[in-house]
Amino acid sequence: MQEIITPSQVAALLQVHVKTVYRLAEQGVIPGHKIGRRWRFRRKSILDLVAGGAQRAPADRNRVAGRENGAS
Repeated sequence: MQEIITPSQVAALLQVHVKTVYRLAEQGVIPGHKIGRRWRFRRKSILDLVAGGAQRAPADRNRVAGRENGAS
C-alpha cells in the first residue's frame, strides 16, 4: 500500500510553507486529492515530482512557475 501524507508532511518534505503546498495543489502542480475539505498526497508521487523536476527543460520550469515566455 502506498504511503498517504498530509499537506504538513509534504511541506516538510519539500521544505516549503504549508500554504505553498495548498496553493500548488490547487493549481495542479503538486499531484494530490481533496477528500472532503482535506488534501492528501501520495509520498511516491511527491518524490517522483521532485526527481523529475531536476530533469525538466528550463522552459518547462518557467511554465510551472507561472513565467511563460520569459515574463517575470
